[in-house]
Amino acid sequence: MRSVFQYIVAGGLLLTGSACNKQLDKLRPHNVTYEDQQFSSAEGFRKATLGAYSAVAGAAVQSSFNFNDQQLFLSEAHGNDIRALDAAVNRYTNAFGYLNSAEKDLSLTYEYWRGAYNASLLINKIIAHVKPGEANPAILQAKGEALFLRAYIYFNLVRLYGKPYYQNGGNNPGVMLITTDDNGAGFAPPRATVKAVYDQVIADLTEALPLLKTNAGNSYASRYAAFAFLSRVYLYMTGPFASANADAAKKARQYADSVILNGGYSLRQGADFAAYYNTDAPGNPEDIFAVNAQYNQGLISNLFAMPSQINYSGGLYRPSPDLLSIIQPHDLRRQFFKRNVTPGYTEDTLATVKYSLNYVSLYSVSPNRYLRLAEMYLNRAEAAVKGGDNAGALADLNVIRRRAGLGDTSNIAGQPLFNEILKQRRIELMFEGHSSYDCFRNGLPMVRTYASGSSGALTVQATDPKVLMRIPADEIVGNPNLTQNEQ
Repeated sequence: MRSVFQYIVAGGLLLTGSACNKQLDKLRPHNVTYEDQQFSSAEGFRKATLGAYSAVAGAAVQSSFNFNDQQLFLSEAHGNDIRALDAAVNRYTNAFGYLNSAEKDLSLTYEYWRGAYNASLLINKIIAHVKPGEANPAILQAKGEALFLRAYIYFNLVRLYGKPYYQNGGNNPGVMLITTDDNGAGFAPPRATVKAVYDQVIADLTEALPLLKTNAGNSYASRYAAFAFLSRVYLYMTGPFASANADAAKKARQYADSVILNGGYSLRQGADFAAYYNTDAPGNPEDIFAVNAQYNQGLISNLFAMPSQINYSGGLYRPSPDLLSIIQPHDLRRQFFKRNVTPGYTEDTLATVKYSLNYVSLYSVSPNRYLRLAEMYLNRAEAAVKGGDNAGALADLNVIRRRAGLGDTSNIAGQPLFNEILKQRRIELMFEGHSSYDCFRNGLPMVRTYASGSSGALTVQATDPKVLMRIPADEIVGNPNLTQNEQ
């Protein structure tokens, strides 16, 4: 396996390196803070945990387009909420065009894959250094947050590299599942199944629940963030409407219940709703867990909107005409677009404002609002209709519709109700990395009815191998036990 190095940066990343590594103990440079010193106190655990947050906020990769940017963009790139203006094939349009190259110079898969395992290595270090029988609540809190972040890493990985859960009973190849920090020379894990990865995500979140005693705000893991995350995970396990897994739907609904009824969150309304994306996450009563971009300012805004400088070529992914066509004129969520003209692309005059917080140059401090209360209502609605409770589903759907200024809908049930829930989910969570997953996990095709960049209209079925990112070619060469995704 390839080497890694370990270092400390105040408030930053504790360690970094390849997904494949030699014994860390043999590679300590002269300026290292040794592990036994780092984890000898609660303060050391706290700093290491802050390093883990910094990793997922961007520092897990050594690129200006950081780990958090890549997570958001790759989740949007396979969907139909954005339209590419750039006709050239590059590392961004590679994923958007479903080319899914495994080569590091042609796509983002190399950086993202390795960044995810860099972050998981640090997280595994934190978890491994918690002694059996540890009673210090601060250290146990650190462990709980690390378990939450490990679930975050692996759930996002398996969404990108593993087929939807319902296919083949979850027994398709997922990703490498590494839960130990003792990975010596020759460590070459195979891909675990999709089911095994989901099981680990659920196990980590469940183990984290009793440890998360402190809620330091929505930029950090908390008990109700874990409940919200479990609701999403189980919803992804329900599968298509016609053959939904009733047990998974029940659990998705129960966990959403816990958040909605007991979490203390509230939907923003009126002027507060209009200003939702003009504010940071800390203190926002609707945000449950938001990756804090102030740890590591991101460039995702630069892809979605033209920056303020004159003659700068940015904003090359704009709202798709298909998305805009389903948002009614009086829908309050139309306020989340701004007029934004990129020279040479006069037909695409709108851009999302969701990542424009303090955006005066290339970078923005807009958080990645990974879990928020509106999703919990939509999760509960989808789980309810899949479980046959049309009234419960309709009630939750109408909470979201009323907030958007659409009013209630009635007299729909079954498939039409499910369709309306997915429609409102698409609009409510647009540009937040959901649309393609919501299609594929439900056995539905991702349909682009519009020309985009170098491609025309496009339909990708949920069973098409192209729904998956390809594992970096270098990782396949370096690990003989890894198998590649089809293309």
